[in-house]
Amino acid sequence: MTSYHYLLTSITDGVGVIQLNHPEKRNALGWELHREIIAALAEWEEDDRVAAVLLVGNEEYFCAGWSLDILEEVTGDDLSRFVDLALKLMTTVYDYRKPTVAAVAGVAPGYGMDLANMCDITVASENAAFGSTQVKYAMNGFYHGMLRKAGSQRARRMLFTGDPIDAKEAHRVGLVDEVVPVGTVRESGLRLARHIAESGAELTTVLKQVALRASNMDHVGATAYELRVTADLVQRGLFTRRLTEGLSALRSGQSKATERLATD
Repeated sequence: MTSYHYLLTSITDGVGVIQLNHPEKRNALGWELHREIIAALAEWEEDDRVAAVLLVGNEEYFCAGWSLDILEEVTGDDLSRFVDLALKLMTTVYDYRKPTVAAVAGVAPGYGMDLANMCDITVASENAAFGSTQVKYAMNGFYHGMLRKAGSQRARRMLFTGDPIDAKEAHRVGLVDEVVPVGTVRESGLRLARHIAESGAELTTVLKQVALRASNMDHVGATAYELRVTADLVQRGLFTRRLTEGLSALRSGQSKATERLATD
């Protein structure tokens, strides 16, 4: 596995873990961190050992957003290259072919929040805070990422004001899926990612494509597309094996469909 200067990476139980690790800048996104996250994701894209990815900071902070010293210093072609690099990171995370989970503790202002919003699911510590703070620097936050999770009114309020919200409010408006006790965000995010990864990379990759594509279709097109996916899946050996296992469990008085409910 590749070693990185500003990331700690590992694979555990089907989950590729990317931990931001640039404490001198509180994980602010500069040239290096952009490139390393992109490279780590690319390394696992076709790796069947990885069925889901967890993106995490530490228990005190997730990501401080843009590296403002770069925005202050670079101009001209260098600024264009930096913006192009940011676009590559955003589209890489948005369109990643496997499910992604962000685990956020502490501050996630501006572009730090945007990075979490690009992931499929966000788990937050009770001490987390989110804000589209770019407006404070006469910049724009990334509205689309807020919109797809929080809805238009809250997204616009955050975009226009830059005012932060805490984890409880982020959960209430849908920006966050789960709020967990302080000190447990990595563990909680990893637990969720492991749960997703139990299905294996073959299936999670298909399901991620459904999530990406169906949301951009009308209801008739989405239904037809998803039924075509079903037709493909039931012809795979994976379906045959899972069906045999499920029927066996059902006949023994158990149900694979409800086993998680019984243990959670």
